[in-house]
Amino acid sequence: MTNDHATIGMRPVHALLQELEKKGMRLHSLLVHWRGRTVLDLWQWPHEPDLKHKLHSATKSFTGTAVGFAEAEGLLGLDDPVVSFFDGRLPAVPSGNLSRMRVRDLLTMRTGHGRGLSGATTRLRRTGWIEEFLEEPVVELPGRRFMYSSTTSHVLSAIVQRVSGQPVDEYLRPRLFEPLGITDFDWERDPEGVASGGNGLSMRPRDLLSFGVLYLQDGVWQGRRILPNGWPQKASAPHVRSALSGAWNGQELVPPAPDAVADSGYGYQFWTTEDGIYNAAGIFGQECMIFPEQDGVVVVTGAMGDDTYRELPKMIRETFRAAFAGADGDDPFQAADAEAVDRWVLRAREPERLRPSGHRLGFREIYDFEPNEHGLRSVSIDVRADSVLLVLEDECGRNEIEHGIGHWVRQRTGVSVWRLHHSYQDACAPILAAAQWAARPGHDAVGDVLCLTWHFLEAPFIDKLTLRFDGDAVTVEHEVNVNSGPTALPTIRGIRRVSR
Repeated sequence: MTNDHATIGMRPVHALLQELEKKGMRLHSLLVHWRGRTVLDLWQWPHEPDLKHKLHSATKSFTGTAVGFAEAEGLLGLDDPVVSFFDGRLPAVPSGNLSRMRVRDLLTMRTGHGRGLSGATTRLRRTGWIEEFLEEPVVELPGRRFMYSSTTSHVLSAIVQRVSGQPVDEYLRPRLFEPLGITDFDWERDPEGVASGGNGLSMRPRDLLSFGVLYLQDGVWQGRRILPNGWPQKASAPHVRSALSGAWNGQELVPPAPDAVADSGYGYQFWTTEDGIYNAAGIFGQECMIFPEQDGVVVVTGAMGDDTYRELPKMIRETFRAAFAGADGDDPFQAADAEAVDRWVLRAREPERLRPSGHRLGFREIYDFEPNEHGLRSVSIDVRADSVLLVLEDECGRNEIEHGIGHWVRQRTGVSVWRLHHSYQDACAPILAAAQWAARPGHDAVGDVLCLTWHFLEAPFIDKLTLRFDGDAVTVEHEVNVNSGPTALPTIRGIRRVSR
């Protein structure tokens, strides 16, 4: 709810909310801090404030912050050669360009590589995340051309771990997280135990806001210096004047078209603008944007597709440049816009309604599948009075998911979803699940089609499974709301198991 004493202009905020809805850009949270207080706290059901949220590439700004601490403690220098940290892991004869690469080239994404490496592909590797980077040809002299790459940030994480003896999450705990009161966070690690430097951090949106406020306050929190003196200025400076993340082709980021126009620069693992605004940013609409001149911070988490989330930073900048300028006392619609935002905040918290549906009480079957692109081996269905219990045997093991009929059931699951989740595969992800029965087109009987929905509570993903029953067979369709690749898997067919 908006703060009674807020004096930011709510007209541009209301317009932003309307535009996000119009474009189908699903908002999970919108937090606004201005002049020392939170003036807007919006969260969208079912992403409650105490739930963590995947930050995706906004993780990079935390990794960069760890480098700032390590530099201040004398553990490394920004001009140290990257190869000096990886004895025994380098190519037999490191190239001249690789040997010239410095820590600051990693911070500014100017490594000299010809393509960017993404977590969507790196996470699929069982070993050698660091080798992937070190073996990638350095085709240009480092320090010149920007090439966005998550693996570049992962190498920064590995360097901090090498010089400190701790993974970045443990290294930052007493230096950053505990002083800010951030106790509930997860940070994924690679198979060698290195915290994923380019993505993989999850925390509550309010804790991401605290991170932004710390930078806004020049690294000082409640009168105590937390960040090294001068680091916020170095991190937010436009070291790269024109920065574009490149074009994703499903496997890698390739250089953008020659005529592509950049509206941002790049600092030390932060995106920057010429007027001093800078932000941590992640795929699907994760943002922590700092407005130093306007004394504000804006945090967004969401689920926005590839065709829209790239628009979000510009939308936030334009909205809050205007909103932080304050309410226009001559605007007769200001009060109406403020009330509209308040209503929006309340409406966003309302649970998704499930339509009533009939169901096949007592239906119990098991279906087996040939090897397929879902990784699904068998599925068992048990229809009860008010729920459907699904037991899936897949490449990740056995997972039971209870789906409420007419209501949502909260639980945890490790069901195989990585193909549709930007290669993320959590072992125990919190979800809400519900089931609805429908009839096949052209048929009157309800019960031929089972529609299942999974809301992943700490991620952008909403999965929908459709099971169509036909005699001794079932077909399974699986789709998701957002992904960096395909948003649907090929339809697969299972055969009913015969009891013996």
